[in-house]
Amino acid sequence: MTTTTDANLWVADDPGHRLLGREVAQPSSGRRGIVGTVLIYSSKITGRVVKKVAHMRPLDDSGREWTADPGSLEPLRPLASNVATDPR
Repeated sequence: MTTTTDANLWVADDPGHRLLGREVAQPSSGRRGIVGTVLIYSSKITGRVVKKVAHMRPLDDSGREWTADPGSLEPLRPLASNVATDPR
């Protein structure tokens, strides 16, 4: 079902999101999963981003996929930009 609010939004994939394909934890729910895709919802009127939604695949083999705010997710392993480099 499409609501009036949804009809006023553009939805686009975020193929360059830093967590895409990464194993992450969602602290608020205690769940762990892999970020399958991140969608960006933008206003058709203003062009501003209204929200971003990450679609998650579970790591526990439950089969119960879910969505989350990508800003609330924490990588289970450090991202490459967070890893210290050898100064040699």
